[in-house]
Amino acid sequence: MNDYEQAKQSIIDVAMTRIASKPVFNTSCVVYQGLALFSDKWSMLTLMSLMQGRKRYGELQRNLPDISPKMLVQTLRALESNKLITRTIHAEIPPRVEYELTKFGMTLRFPLASLLEWSVEHEQAICNTNA
Repeated sequence: MNDYEQAKQSIIDVAMTRIASKPVFNTSCVVYQGLALFSDKWSMLTLMSLMQGRKRYGELQRNLPDISPKMLVQTLRALESNKLITRTIHAEIPPRVEYELTKFGMTLRFPLASLLEWSVEHEQAICNTNA
C-alpha cells in the first residue's frame, strides 16, 4: 500500500471509530441528521456546482440541466434553511440573486470531493452498472 492509500485508510479508520459509537440509524443521531442536510441527489449536485464558486440561478440551472425549476428552487431553499448556502439579493434593476456556500457549507468540500473522486476513479464500473 502506497503512502496515499495509507493516508486514506487512516482517515477512514479514524472516521469509522468515531461513528461506531453513534446510533446512526436513529433519526435523533447526529450522523443521520448530518446526512439528511445534503444527501439527496439534487442537493449534492447543487453543492458541487457551488463548490466552483458563487452562481446565479440561471448558471445553476445550466449546470444542472435535468433539474426542474421547481425542484431547483426547493433544493436551494432547503440548502439555505440548513445554512449550507447563502442567497444574496443585489439591489439592482432587474434584481440579481446569487448563491454561494456558507462557511458551514465549505466544510463539505473535502467529503464531497472525495465522493466525486470515487465516482471518477470507478467510472467504468459505475457506467456498466447504469447501462
